[in-house]
Amino acid sequence: MDKRRMTYMTMGFGVLLLLVMILLVWGGRRQSGQIVLPESQSDSTGPGEDGTASRLDTISITPETVGPAVGALARPAAYSRTQTVETFWSGGSGQTVIQVYVSGSRTRLDETMQDGSVRHTLVEGGAPSVTGVWYDDETEWVRLRSEEGQTSADRAGRMPTYETVRELRMADILQADYREAYGGECIYVESRDGAYTERYWVRMDSGLLAAAERLWQDQVVYRLTAGEPVISPQEESLFLLPDGSALS
Repeated sequence: MDKRRMTYMTMGFGVLLLLVMILLVWGGRRQSGQIVLPESQSDSTGPGEDGTASRLDTISITPETVGPAVGALARPAAYSRTQTVETFWSGGSGQTVIQVYVSGSRTRLDETMQDGSVRHTLVEGGAPSVTGVWYDDETEWVRLRSEEGQTSADRAGRMPTYETVRELRMADILQADYREAYGGECIYVESRDGAYTERYWVRMDSGLLAAAERLWQDQVVYRLTAGEPVISPQEESLFLLPDGSALS
């Protein structure tokens, strides 16, 4: 009887030890291979406000899941920041600095050109979108139309529309993970586009593109880096044309 009881105790201890090992391994995987993404927030709720922690989803960043992960992020409704665009070619390079202001579907870009002049671009999103362009302190401006919405504002700022990561084919995604970069926690994606390689760093706290690169034969030919965004309502006067009228 004592021998049978001892056998049962030994088996029970073995099962308990196995369960503890499984829990330790699972906990380590959760800490090292997963990140926390916030659910969509209303415009009245800012990042990091009380209550956010109770509405978090946990997802592992891999080539298979990076599309839904980027899709779970959302750009702020109103913000401003500086974007620097660099282009590289054989024997030279160029750089432009763009101040970006966003309020809802409206985007204003003030781009400092190589000669020191400033090109102002005002984009009203929609289908079609409407764009107004003028230079320096001139009062004359040109109206442009496009069938695209937010993409037009991105193109005007020479920024890749990184949400297209959601639609990438699995075969084109070379790498996807989570990493600390550009002052915060980012989703990193590396993909193939024909002979080019594209890299994206998307900030998790703001849902904005922090940086992007385009490489040809391992040489960087394009780079975008963005400053820390100021997430706040923007002045209405920023979204008026030089004659004081509204674009739309």
